[in-house]
Amino acid sequence: MEMNGRSAPKAAIDDPRDPRDPLDARDPGARPHVRVEDLVRGAGNDPACERATAGPGDGGAAGEPLTAKLARRTVPGALYERGPEEGYLRCTACAHRCVLSPGRAGACGIRFEKDGELRVPFGYVARHYVRSVETNTIFHVRPGARSLTFGMFGCDLRCPYCQNWKVSQALREPEGDGEPIDISAADLVELAVTAGCGVLASAYNEPMITAEWAHAVFAEAHRRGLVTALISDGNTTPEALAYMRPVADVFRVDLKGWSADHYRTLGGRVEPVLAAIGEARRLGYWVEVVTLVVPGFNDEAAGLRTLGAEIARVDPDIPWHLNAFYPRYKMSDRMTTDPAFLVDVAGVAYARGMKYVYVSNVADRVRELSHTRCPTCYEVVVRRFNYETQEVLLSGGACPSCGTRVPGLWGPAAP
Repeated sequence: MEMNGRSAPKAAIDDPRDPRDPLDARDPGARPHVRVEDLVRGAGNDPACERATAGPGDGGAAGEPLTAKLARRTVPGALYERGPEEGYLRCTACAHRCVLSPGRAGACGIRFEKDGELRVPFGYVARHYVRSVETNTIFHVRPGARSLTFGMFGCDLRCPYCQNWKVSQALREPEGDGEPIDISAADLVELAVTAGCGVLASAYNEPMITAEWAHAVFAEAHRRGLVTALISDGNTTPEALAYMRPVADVFRVDLKGWSADHYRTLGGRVEPVLAAIGEARRLGYWVEVVTLVVPGFNDEAAGLRTLGAEIARVDPDIPWHLNAFYPRYKMSDRMTTDPAFLVDVAGVAYARGMKYVYVSNVADRVRELSHTRCPTCYEVVVRRFNYETQEVLLSGGACPSCGTRVPGLWGPAAP
């Protein structure tokens, strides 16, 4: 895509396939099935493959491939259905809806069939950090609170600009190998409580492909009074959203483009993501949406206006974050996004009825679009800089100047 002489963006929905079956999973031969042992890079017939389905917590041999380590840290899954043929399972964690024949893994490489059941990741993290909740690009949830954010390995997409690729793409990239850190749900939540966190978030890789683990962690977090957040690519299903809703409060979505071409590059489709945003709001999640604007990939002004219209159609109260791209991973040769362009897109989004539009990862050049303003009188009600809350002026979740309620999960951090 050229920076000048841009062609008109394609419509957001331009693929004739059923949105519930984006890879036509109704036909078990429609997608390449992956054998669990094939996912162990460079192992061939290595005996480590024979250990791949041992119980979680078992020791591993020196030099054991990451996939074998992860396959041992699994439990029976909840998000699947039988069929379409005897011996097959259809995973319902993400919108690929992979059909798994015996001994095969899905597109994510971490959910696989064994002995008639679906095995899913459990009982470990790849990394965890305590930082401000705003670093998860969530602005209307407990501003100023600390968040323990954790992730596992693997992803259902393959974004060439992924910031966390050494975790999310660890099964696809030789440089991405890491060590799983064994931990219980209770101990992970205890770390958050001890650190004074008000929020616990699943991020770094796609949390819906590890939903059973997130469910266990979030259930414990709710018991301890924490807000819980899924930091997702949105490529998920109504079944997964319903499964997580009793224990998950926030669904923060990366909406990465508007056309089939964009999502084909990433290994997915746009329709399930747009559908997930609407379904999450219907189920009562607090939803925020992020679009990373990548030069030469998804920086068409008309296309970004289309995305803003799609979000506003669901709910104009949904915050939309327009983030600048910085060179990384397989797009290290791209230029950084021009902040002025993001400001222009944000202005159009406001003019077309969106109430909360942010440009926040270029704080040195764009400061005012990090703040939350009252949509009626435009007074600043939450002041931020560089993903840190400086001042919360809300009164009972409302503007102190005019009384307009500002939607969000403000909690005790917003008096």
